Parts: sequence; C-alpha cells; structure tokens
Amino acid sequence: MNVWFARLGSTNCKIIDRKKPMLGKVSSTHLVWAAVALCATLLSGCATSRYDGKHAPDPSKAIIVGSIGESYLTQPHGLVVEIDQQGAPGTALRLTTLGNEDDQPSLHLLGHYFMYEVPPGEYEYTQWHYVYYAGKSMPRPVPAVFSVKAGETLYIGDLRADALRFCLSNVNNAEDTVQALKRKYPMLKDRNIVNLTPKSGFAPWPSSDATDFGKGLCTI
Repeated sequence: MNVWFARLGSTNCKIIDRKKPMLGKVSSTHLVWAAVALCATLLSGCATSRYDGKHAPDPSKAIIVGSIGESYLTQPHGLVVEIDQQGAPGTALRLTTLGNEDDQPSLHLLGHYFMYEVPPGEYEYTQWHYVYYAGKSMPRPVPAVFSVKAGETLYIGDLRADALRFCLSNVNNAEDTVQALKRKYPMLKDRNIVNLTPKSGFAPWPSSDATDFGKGLCTI
C-alpha cells in the first residue's frame, strides 16, 4: 500500500492511501477532509487565516484579494499554493481548493475567492502542488515576488491550474473577479482595490508531474 506520512516532532499523520479513489467535488466524507486539513496544518506550521472582513481592518496591515481554482475532467486533485513573506518565516499563506467553499459554478471547476490581511512587506509564491499527486512545483528561473504596503487593498490575481497540463498560472481577471469579491465581502464595496498583477502575476509554472516539464503544454 502506498501511503504518505507527515511527521512533526513525534506526531505521525497519515495523509492518504494513494490507491484509494479520489473524492468528487461534492462529498460527504468529512472525516477525510478533516484529516487532510489537520495534516496540512502540521506540514505548513501556523499559516495565516483568511480574513472574513467582519471586523475593522488593521491600518498597519494590507489586504490582499484574489481567487484560486482548479479545473479537471472527473475529480478535483486538491490544488495547494503557498505564499511566504520574505524575511518573516512566521507569515505564510497556504491557499487550497479542498475543504473550502466552492465559488465556481461549473461541475469541472473547484475554487473560491479569498481575502487575507497581511503585514506589509515582500511576498513570494514559493511552491504549489496537488494533494492527490506526488509532484512538486519545478524551480522558477525568476522568483514570483510582490510587495504590499500598510493600508493598501490589492488584487493579486486569479490562480488557476488544471489536471491535464499540470501547470499553474496567475492571471489578471480583475474586471470580473474584483466585482465578485465585492459581492462576497461587502466591506470591499467602497474600497479602492489596486490591481497588482503586473508584479504578482506569472506565466504557466509546471509541476514535476508535467510530462514535458513546461516545455510544451504549459505554453498552450
């Protein structure tokens, strides 16, 4: 049986038997998702929680917004994207498609709009992967880094991956996504949201599961 384990100190966490079938978009197996979420916490440490906009924003911090989603033919694979603050290892964002609300209308899409309150500084997309695949993101020739300032509200892009090419992109879809974010989070309605994708966006980024390592399918 091919099983993954995560270890933190003396704690073992069984993540998944990779021979078991993947779960669909709508599933009642809450215990499985709870186990995945617990193991994700053990693996990533103390990741920054999403900001729900129900309390006044901290003027010493910035607000970043965007979306994450994955497309697939039959089953979602569990997209995970990690963003770390440079020089501050305690500040990390772990964006995931599984275990969250689903804002996508299609049966072949899974994802949501997000909002985080973060300290000012420089942030880097450090890695991405699928829960249901072994591959990790390939090294980037140029780091994907963006900076935020206190008091700003910034759209950082739409993160999109698909299970055909095994490539992640961060694209500018501000015209539609910002309006959707304002509907989801009423506190954004009257705020000026700056489009940061000229700096935070990036071209397709392959996983090591991509059979061409980004030389062909990633460019389509």
